[in-house]
Amino acid sequence: MASNTVTISGMVGADNTYFADSPVVITVNDLAFPQESPIRVCRVQVLYGTGNVIVGEFSAEVGTSTQIRFDISSALRAIWNEYDFSDELAAAQDAKSQQSAQSHLRQFIPYKLKVLTEYIEPSDKTYTVTESPVYDGGRCVIGSRTEMERYTATNADVSVLEHSNKRNGDASTKPLSSPERVGKESITSWVDISPSGTKSIFYPSSVNCEEDDPGSRQSPYTGHAPVVVRDDVPYTDFLFVNRRGAVETCSARMLESLEISADCKVYSRKDLPSYKPSRSIISFASGGRRSWSMSSGYQTREWAEWWTMEFLMGRRHWMLYEGIYLPVAVSPAKKNAGIYDRSKQQMPSVEFTVTMGFEG
Repeated sequence: MASNTVTISGMVGADNTYFADSPVVITVNDLAFPQESPIRVCRVQVLYGTGNVIVGEFSAEVGTSTQIRFDISSALRAIWNEYDFSDELAAAQDAKSQQSAQSHLRQFIPYKLKVLTEYIEPSDKTYTVTESPVYDGGRCVIGSRTEMERYTATNADVSVLEHSNKRNGDASTKPLSSPERVGKESITSWVDISPSGTKSIFYPSSVNCEEDDPGSRQSPYTGHAPVVVRDDVPYTDFLFVNRRGAVETCSARMLESLEISADCKVYSRKDLPSYKPSRSIISFASGGRRSWSMSSGYQTREWAEWWTMEFLMGRRHWMLYEGIYLPVAVSPAKKNAGIYDRSKQQMPSVEFTVTMGFEG
């Protein structure tokens, strides 16, 4: 095993940092097995924590090959599976009453690797297992690159994040073609990726940055502020986890309708025997979950695509409801969202449904 080499592709940052939601491919080279062995198995273990706990194990029959590959991203996702976003939510809540607020640095999580081989020893026909030393695999972070980003990348290990969005931070994918439109009281966000981790910075409505005033980006609080244009009416505010794993803000223009789910199951119960019919009716009601039909409002093509590809594709959403950010589920109103139609002389909008996570 000492002659084996291990390489990993899919890096998106310094010090071997990988997105846990994108393929992270490990290649084990220079595998060698006894030629007479009918079993030639390579096994890779993903280890996490000070005790080197196994969070993922991948194995395959090698055959006559001297090289094998595994996608270990599912194990890296398991490392982040229990992450609690409460720190980001608390920072956003604080920004409603402060000049600015930021979450703690969400540090990248290191992981390790171990390679094992299994075969039949020809001399005595015993089942033999060999283990490699423990390798430093790198670091992982919540987030992903899209299939299109991966397909068009010239190199699987080139960072695409540094200085990628000068308006909203490196962890944001908001369009650069035009400023973001928000409500008159909406908070805005700057989401950043540093060499150590990610963080979200939230700004209240008192910190504003117009497109025609680049100097206002140099906020006195943290050195930058997102580029936004404020409307004179309230919007519905959301937090969501974007595809790069950061918690950022967006604001929906219209609140069109509200529905409340309601269901009732009725059962009959017979009372004590008597000549006259006697029966009790019992009902069990359930539901009480609010659901809104919403729209992004009229957007440019670039922003309509962002609402569809980024906001609707987010895995976690929270909506500001009566002053508190509450978990919600966001689903598109249509299977296919129309970004533009050349036969119609109007700007596009993206419709979606928002369902509250709590009943009552």
